[in-house]
Amino acid sequence: MANKKYNIEELRQARSMWTEPLISTVPESKRSRYMLNKQAVDMYIDGESVKKITEMTGIPGSRMVSLIERCLSSNDAGNILGYHGLLTGGKPFRETRSGHGREFDQLLEKYPQLKEFIIGCYFGDRKYTLVRNMNITSLHRLFLKECRNLGITEWQYPFTTENRGYVSMCAYVHKLEADNISLNARRFDKNTAQKLASTGIGHRLTVNPVAPFATVQIDGHIIDIEYVIDVPNTDGTVSKVVATRAWLIAVIDIATRCILGYSLSQEFNYDQYDVMDAIKNAIIPKTLLDLTIEGLQYPSNGGFYSTAFSDFKYAVFDSIMLDNAKSHLSAYTVGKLVDELGCCVNYGSVATPETRGIVERFFGTLESRGFHMLPSTTGSDTKDPVRKNPEKNAIKYDVTYEQMTELIDVLIAEYNNTPHKGVDGLSPLECMSCKLFQAGLYPYVADEDMIISVIERLNMRMDKRTVRGRAAHGKHAYIQFMGTEYRSKILSATEHYLGQSLTILYDPRDISSIEAYDQDGRYIDTLKASGEFGTKSHSVRTRKNALKLARERGRSKLIFDTPIDAYISSLDVKGKKSRRNATRADIVRREIGKGIAAEQQSDNTFNLETVRKKQETGAVLRYEDIKGLSPEDLYTLMFQSRKEG
Repeated sequence: MANKKYNIEELRQARSMWTEPLISTVPESKRSRYMLNKQAVDMYIDGESVKKITEMTGIPGSRMVSLIERCLSSNDAGNILGYHGLLTGGKPFRETRSGHGREFDQLLEKYPQLKEFIIGCYFGDRKYTLVRNMNITSLHRLFLKECRNLGITEWQYPFTTENRGYVSMCAYVHKLEADNISLNARRFDKNTAQKLASTGIGHRLTVNPVAPFATVQIDGHIIDIEYVIDVPNTDGTVSKVVATRAWLIAVIDIATRCILGYSLSQEFNYDQYDVMDAIKNAIIPKTLLDLTIEGLQYPSNGGFYSTAFSDFKYAVFDSIMLDNAKSHLSAYTVGKLVDELGCCVNYGSVATPETRGIVERFFGTLESRGFHMLPSTTGSDTKDPVRKNPEKNAIKYDVTYEQMTELIDVLIAEYNNTPHKGVDGLSPLECMSCKLFQAGLYPYVADEDMIISVIERLNMRMDKRTVRGRAAHGKHAYIQFMGTEYRSKILSATEHYLGQSLTILYDPRDISSIEAYDQDGRYIDTLKASGEFGTKSHSVRTRKNALKLARERGRSKLIFDTPIDAYISSLDVKGKKSRRNATRADIVRREIGKGIAAEQQSDNTFNLETVRKKQETGAVLRYEDIKGLSPEDLYTLMFQSRKEG
């Protein structure tokens, strides 16, 4: 029987866990020797006698102990080698360090605090140092200082060697890097450590959806383009000022890689309203822009799913993947998506963009194939070679927000028609077509009631307000909201609602008017804000900033004041030195240009010729008929008409 130095049963249990090397990868010069060694080890563990092992393999019994030790040895990672140990050479596999290397190991064994000191300094533990990414030369200097603090004299190791243990410490540090990859990643940056911790280990828990609209990813990305805005001067001229970079919030379908919709934000940081705009734009049918850039045009199918497949307009997705940004964590956002839209929300782990890698990859594609080819691009960072005076070029070529909007719209339309590796070389729209019409994977399409009550009102917010006022005191019924009184003819005509708590619905993008509902949910009327706030479309943020400026200037009675105009004027003054203030002024001007004012302009109410025709019929002109006229048109109407008469 075999030598009983080892417990045969324990060896058999250990052998069951061993893996064999792939024979085809073993060099031919070692292959026959390896096969004989393996046969000898197996015969030994199976209980064959040493004499029989020698007869069958030619390996003497004196070598059996060495072969078994090599199988039971471990590598640097601490894994048992098993049969792989038979390929390591003629001696048992051990980490052998000669000369000063052994002395360095003995030094660390005698002074374990030195080992902790080296690890702490090299990997940036604040307990030992505040230096980030310390190099080995600095580490060696501190190492020698720590040795002296521990009482190691000049005639002891490491001071007795020519390089004072530098070479041995380098080898030790390199081994630390190999054995502690997570700590080593921290030496680079936070993103590297985070990626290492969240990728490549464990089992994949997410399942790639097959059906279109099953799961979408949403994220925001700052656009790598500088653009300019107009800032009026006191002499009537206009200056070009570089704005703060805009944000793109995209909604991408995972199954087809198709961009369903998006929104743009000029704000310094995008908010929950921008996220909801992107979701709404991903559901409602796409309206193509009237392109003004010469040579720019949409693909023949429009480039979006609603223009390519008209039968699937208002398709609603099942699951939405968001990150942990504050704009995504709003209780309002979650409530709208879950309770009203019927979607489930999947928040990824903090600082793990890998869970939303598909939408992140889209942003990279949009940059490399679009933004980075423009003269006003900022590039990926300040060292990007494509970045060449983006601010100067933005002013030189007069890159406007409207032009950037058109470009992004066409780039996304082209992306949806470009072959994609992630969907077997098909374009996103082709992939969606195959899954919809060939596989029959139809999404849920909203009916008319859901479109009117939910989708069209995704941006609407709800709140409660108490009706105030009393006729006996000469004040009609009103509602106080966002520092301003709201009234309507129906609400003011009766005292029935006084003291009642009404439900109001408002669009955060335009709070010049709000909708009021009674306690039973019946619609009462649309209430209009007092003063300038009721004549100009403006957002919640603009209202807050305008009121703040009014308080700072001591203007408390705002009914006959113009707080929005004063706010814009203040921003224009600051905008000469501040990109952020100049951008905010441009945002407010765009807000005013839509909503009530836009509707009146579309009806030609402010057209001088229309007003004259109404005057010729003998009708009495009202304030609403002439308030949009320019000073020149108003002068013409008042004085030129008299001369003609």
